[in-house]
Amino acid sequence: MRRVLFLAAIALCLAGRAWAEDATAGLTPRQVLTQAREMFPREDFTVTGELITAKARGLEETARPYRLELNWAGEEPTATCALLLSRDDRTALLKAEMRRVGGAPSLTLVQDDGTRVEGVSLNTPIGESDLTWVDLTFDYLWWPDVRALAEAELEAKGIPTRRSSRDCLVLEAKPPTPVQGLTAVRLWVDKGTGLLIQTEQLGAQGQPARQMYVQRLGRENGRWVPREFRVRRLGFDRVTKLTVESVRSEAFSAREADDE
Repeated sequence: MRRVLFLAAIALCLAGRAWAEDATAGLTPRQVLTQAREMFPREDFTVTGELITAKARGLEETARPYRLELNWAGEEPTATCALLLSRDDRTALLKAEMRRVGGAPSLTLVQDDGTRVEGVSLNTPIGESDLTWVDLTFDYLWWPDVRALAEAELEAKGIPTRRSSRDCLVLEAKPPTPVQGLTAVRLWVDKGTGLLIQTEQLGAQGQPARQMYVQRLGRENGRWVPREFRVRRLGFDRVTKLTVESVRSEAFSAREADDE
């Protein structure tokens, strides 16, 4: 099972990042996260697909189309996500708007009747899924309280430093303000590229609570494009799938029909 987080896949396919030598050498943990964040495209881009929940054995429970509009490079980064009724009916069942004002995230949910709910936790599940707004907004890339785990700590806790056959720098970031059910996020950053290739959310007791990884990739004009992401909440017999049908920006476009 591949556990490459989709941040790496999106950064590679949209920004055209090339493999290099050691991209983390001489950087502080905060600088490593800043470098990963700056690999996103400088222009707005839009992702569309389906958000699916299913039993671990494959029985589908729910499927909702979504539209995700992102601008992480602006002075006030924004992310807007709409969960739609169906492919035929584009009515938004739920819409979320996230902005970073003065470095602090602000999440607002807009119900189908237009009611706005301010100050929603980023760790809130999206619809009926185990995917959260933290996953879609990558809020932890802005967290200032981040440290590199020392070799002795990694060995004592049995934390591997290799992911997807890549040597990684392992970081642990804590939210600047308390987040219910989330104490920290553990991040694996590829030393060769500076790309974030895996994360684990740590729950209230400091143990891994959720995992996220790429299940399926496609190829477009010589670039890898993520086509399906999966989220598993540990201890639950369910999987959340986020499929990607299209990625659109001024610099790059890809459709699922173009997959090899």
